[in-house]
Amino acid sequence: MAFKKMFLDHPSSVGETYLQHGGRAIVLALRMFGAGIAAIVHAIIPGLFAATAGDVAIKIAEDISELRETSNDA
Repeated sequence: MAFKKMFLDHPSSVGETYLQHGGRAIVLALRMFGAGIAAIVHAIIPGLFAATAGDVAIKIAEDISELRETSNDA
């Protein structure tokens, strides 16, 4: 697979550079990781983090939808 296709085509298709896209992806991954930890704690102690994972998932979905709308407008 060519370098351009592997590393540049997708970020460009959403209006970002490689580094911008990578940064967003890392932040997103960390948010999901944190939500996953909260869900594990909630599984063990149901009184803690009762809505955290779901709230994070909803916020992430909203953020991604907003990014898609913005990239489609450009």
